[in-house]
Amino acid sequence: MLETRFEAVIRATGHGDEVTVRPGGVVGSVSVGGVPIVVRPKIPIDRVLFMTAYAADPFRWEENWSVIAGVDDLQDGMTALFVAACHRTLQRGLLRSYRTVDADLPMVKGRVRWNVQARRLAPLPVACRFQVHDDDITENRLLREAFGALRHSRLTDPALAAGVDRLWRSLEHVRPVREPLVALDAISWTRQNKHYRRILGLARVVLENSMADLAGGTVGTVGFTLRLHDVFEQFVRTALREAGGLTETEFPNSWRGRGLSLAESGQVPLAPDLGVRIGGRWRFVGDVKYKRDAGFGHEADLYQLLAYATATGLPEATLIYAQGPRARIVHEVRHAQKRLYVRHLDLSASPQEVLNQVHALAERVNTRQDIELSTDAWF
Repeated sequence: MLETRFEAVIRATGHGDEVTVRPGGVVGSVSVGGVPIVVRPKIPIDRVLFMTAYAADPFRWEENWSVIAGVDDLQDGMTALFVAACHRTLQRGLLRSYRTVDADLPMVKGRVRWNVQARRLAPLPVACRFQVHDDDITENRLLREAFGALRHSRLTDPALAAGVDRLWRSLEHVRPVREPLVALDAISWTRQNKHYRRILGLARVVLENSMADLAGGTVGTVGFTLRLHDVFEQFVRTALREAGGLTETEFPNSWRGRGLSLAESGQVPLAPDLGVRIGGRWRFVGDVKYKRDAGFGHEADLYQLLAYATATGLPEATLIYAQGPRARIVHEVRHAQKRLYVRHLDLSASPQEVLNQVHALAERVNTRQDIELSTDAWF
């Protein structure tokens, strides 16, 4: 479990059965056969939850912060955040919409499915297809799956567990979803369901990182973990997008599979963490690393950043680390006319101060109206 879930490296010390365990970039708590395993981040847990909450709902981050400030348990904090968001959204009732139903009935309702009915020897039942208007729709089914996962988690706060149970009971009547993450990706956002977008963003976090009680032989496993690189990357991307007034089309969550390649043949695909393209022209490209840096950037990260600048045809690219000195580092690449910026965020600061740091970067993204930029407009 340490190796697979926490990406930990385990080495023998040479002293009997003693080993050293070095966790990767995953934090959280897991119970394996009744034995609890807890991996804590170096920054306060409420800062991790803040980044998660902001990425899901940048407009209500202050409300969300009031729920999670000072929380010292990742699972309780994530659950409290999700429950509070659902209470706000569902206070006017569950979303209702039309859905298509196929059923065998003793009478005709809606339209007859003749491709099915024609193969039957008896006239009854009749294979019908009709529409109903109710709350048994994909959006509510996904919330049901998320609360189902939380009901099997081990929460330390009884009041929080009771809140989860109440919301579960309000959704228990809707049908389950076989592959919730696939169904979540397939949702089309409209004026009717857009108010669900934020809570389903949090539902995605719950579904992706919760562990149900698995019967792996005689050992049961249950818990909740977060991969910090993913949390940090999505937070930076969302904060830059909101501060720069950009859309998800101009600044998407992923550039994977969108045709960016280092080679003319297209055989070396690239997927930068950060990228802005407007009107067919690249405006900004960068990468995000959840790691400590001494100040000048890791060599492998700078090589990767240079590849992004080369492939996009931009004169510069930006590398953002989660920890390091607040120095203004600019590498002028020999014979390439490229500038590589290295910047560091202080995630241990207050949420508003962290956002101010990101907004300083966003000013550069937002003011990029042409490919040519000056090198002195930073911070």
